[in-house]
Amino acid sequence: MAADPSSMLAPLAPIATGVSPKLPKLEGIEVVAFDIYGTLLISAAGDISLADDSVSIDSMERAMPILGERAEAIDCGLIASYYEEAIKVHRAKRRGEGINYPEVEIREVWRDIIDRAGINGVSPADLESVATTYECGVNPVWLMPHVLEVMQWLREAKIPMGIVSNAQFYTQPIFESLAGTSFKTLGFDDNFLEWSFQVKEGKPSRVLYERLAESCEVRGIDPRGVFYVGNDLQKDILPAHEVGFLTGLFAGDKRSLRIGDVPFESAVSLADAVITDLNQVREVVKLG
Repeated sequence: MAADPSSMLAPLAPIATGVSPKLPKLEGIEVVAFDIYGTLLISAAGDISLADDSVSIDSMERAMPILGERAEAIDCGLIASYYEEAIKVHRAKRRGEGINYPEVEIREVWRDIIDRAGINGVSPADLESVATTYECGVNPVWLMPHVLEVMQWLREAKIPMGIVSNAQFYTQPIFESLAGTSFKTLGFDDNFLEWSFQVKEGKPSRVLYERLAESCEVRGIDPRGVFYVGNDLQKDILPAHEVGFLTGLFAGDKRSLRIGDVPFESAVSLADAVITDLNQVREVVKLG
């Protein structure tokens, strides 16, 4: 893992969407869960880079030098083609196992690339550094405004937080590096963290949401006691609603707001709340 992902990143500001918020008072909320990219993190790509099939040779040229002399003679254009092919192979394997929305484990992808390129002596730590550096180059991110204030408020209100996100191993460390503290300190409950790379299945599949619902039910929390906030109607709001969660469509950044072909009025009606600033979570979640 790269020593400090935040050193590779620079501040970003959200782009206003012009959307009006919808802020009902929701009672009985016992868990607040979030998407990461485009919701808790401003993302230049609007999502994790793997959501886009494009490959950046420039970002590859910044990442490969981490390997030092072992990679000096490597053609980064060739490595980029290996990367693109490896992603397709790993996804195809999962589809062959009957998974409609396959997710890769990016460390396995990079290991295949390194082996194919004949680069020897690459440790797991080196591999993670290359993968993280590439991601930070191809998809710069920054904390969404007021994210830490909202987390502090939820922590003080003793409302645990969760995650349901298309993500990779570097997602949590990048967020923690930008936040300057750990998920646990921020108030996230390890029982309520669902990452696509761990189950190799991503949103809009309901699997991650169902896993969170099951974890909540084991602890006596009804799905209607979960408020889930995400920026994508198809990947976040609809599957979360289907498993019984209350939902908040995050419309705080034009880069990441995604409603597909649905008229905006319909998208608004499908979400329990529409949030244009994370601070508004405090208006929606009624305490007591």
